[in-house]
Amino acid sequence: MNRMATVEAVESFLPDRSYTIEELAGSLGLKRAQVRLLQKVHGLHRIRQDSDGGLLDLVLPAARRILEQVPDPTDIRYVIYVHSTQEVTPSHLDAAAQIRDALKLQHAGSFALTQQNCATALAAIEVAGTLLEDEGDPYARVLIVIGDKTFTPGNQLLYNTGALMGEAGAALLVAPHDVPGDRILSYATKTMGRYSGGVLLSVEESKQYGRDSARALADVMRAAVEQAELTWDDIHWVIPHNAPLTETVALLGLDPKTVYLEQLAEYSHCFASDVFINYTELRKANRLEPGRHYVYVASGLGATYSSMVFQHQAPAMAPLTSV
Repeated sequence: MNRMATVEAVESFLPDRSYTIEELAGSLGLKRAQVRLLQKVHGLHRIRQDSDGGLLDLVLPAARRILEQVPDPTDIRYVIYVHSTQEVTPSHLDAAAQIRDALKLQHAGSFALTQQNCATALAAIEVAGTLLEDEGDPYARVLIVIGDKTFTPGNQLLYNTGALMGEAGAALLVAPHDVPGDRILSYATKTMGRYSGGVLLSVEESKQYGRDSARALADVMRAAVEQAELTWDDIHWVIPHNAPLTETVALLGLDPKTVYLEQLAEYSHCFASDVFINYTELRKANRLEPGRHYVYVASGLGATYSSMVFQHQAPAMAPLTSV
């Protein structure tokens, strides 16, 4: 991203219904020992899920809250739908177009991103920034809508990675780089294709995947902070996906208290949405401070690792003047 974008607004949505792992064990085929492992080792206890609602019920509430903040909806030039599960609708339906039309944004272009699985939302911010740079219009905006349904046991339980997936929706409004908001300062990502098998990895491959993942996350987090020309002393919070990061935190020498995972037990991993769920939880508790720097972290099965540094609610950039 040559000219960094600004995330002007972030909203999230969680279904009201909460389930314990014990309540889901039967439908997921989990044995008692496996339940205990997910609880004690991976820190998972509950998830949110709306068994009666569809995809639009999950993703539209956060997007509509974003639209309430947009004076002129025609400024939204693109709608990007981010999903981690590749099959989200029957093949003859275009989920991105359905979301765009449900939001009454038919004037906007729409497409979906999914290739980086749960790390895709950070890639979508970069894509949005590139689109806005090409537009060259200070009023142009990109709406990113994020969310996946846990519609089968196979995409809800990724046991070899220790992930139990919950449902959540999120939405972001991305603006040009020189408007007030969360200014993106850097983006680092890497993919290790040898783990492209994902849930099909063998037991030994899964163990090595876990070891390599910790180092890969540390590498991209370090790279993002360095690209932003900051040090870890400048970072107020690390805002990650909902997964234990003990080894990564140790590799970086971070204070674990600066890594926000307080909702891991309650929400579990929510595909590509949970980074922004954690952001809105911090914001709701008044724990984000204007002018401070924060790090987003996400990894996607397959395996992609991404990190992004932003400055929270940065003021508008002063225009360049000639001397």
